[in-house]
Order: sequence, then C-alpha cells, then structure tokens
Amino acid sequence: MSGITDIGGNIGGSKGGTRGYFGTPMINKLNDNEFNFIKMITKKQAKHLLQKMQDDNRMFSLQFIKKDGTKRVMLARFNVSKGLTGKGAKYNAEDYNLMTVFDMNKSAYRSVPLDRLLWLRTKGKRYYISG
Repeated sequence: MSGITDIGGNIGGSKGGTRGYFGTPMINKLNDNEFNFIKMITKKQAKHLLQKMQDDNRMFSLQFIKKDGTKRVMLARFNVSKGLTGKGAKYNAEDYNLMTVFDMNKSAYRSVPLDRLLWLRTKGKRYYISG
C-alpha cells in the first residue's frame, strides 16, 4: 500500500481507480472534443488552414514526406523574426508549392512541401490530408 488516502479514507485509491486525491473523480479517457479530434481534409483545405494559422502565431505540428522519401514530424510556428537578415529567400516558395515555417526544435527555417503533407495538428485537433 502506498499510504496515500483520499477523502473517504481509502488507502491508495482502493475504489477501483475511479476516485483521485481529495475525492475528485479521475479522468480515465479523453472527452470527444479534447485532443482526439480527427478530421480528413483535402490538400487545398490544408493550405487554406495553414494560411489562416499564420495570423494565430501558435505552434503547431505536422508530418510530411521529404524529398528522399523519409517522413518528418516537425513542431513549427509562423511569424518568427529570429535570424532574419532582411534579404529574403532566394526563391519564391509558392512557385514550388512550399510553405516556409520556423522549426522550433532545430531553431531554423524550413520549407514544407504542401503536396506531401500527411497531417497537421493545431489547437488539439489533428487533420489528416487526403489525396
């Protein structure tokens, strides 16, 4: 026994795991609207969603297939001014169906190929990209 009691005097949560400390009910599964929301969207909808996210200035995660065929998961953000020199990119990312984001883990700018995007997650919702 762990020696921890809840309000009812039960040691170690002996009510089958339904009550937590101080008699509060424990959450055994997520609600339908929390972090397990999954939706299928098209590539066009994904591009539109990413463009809307540029205004939010929130972190988001995504997965895409790199040129060499490997999958990459990235925690990214828009509107980061760190490391900017004012020169801009040497190419227009839209001409190559790319979107430039700031990779939070590598602290560098990366180009994401919109045509090879597999999923993206924002505000606890995961969107899988079809076709």
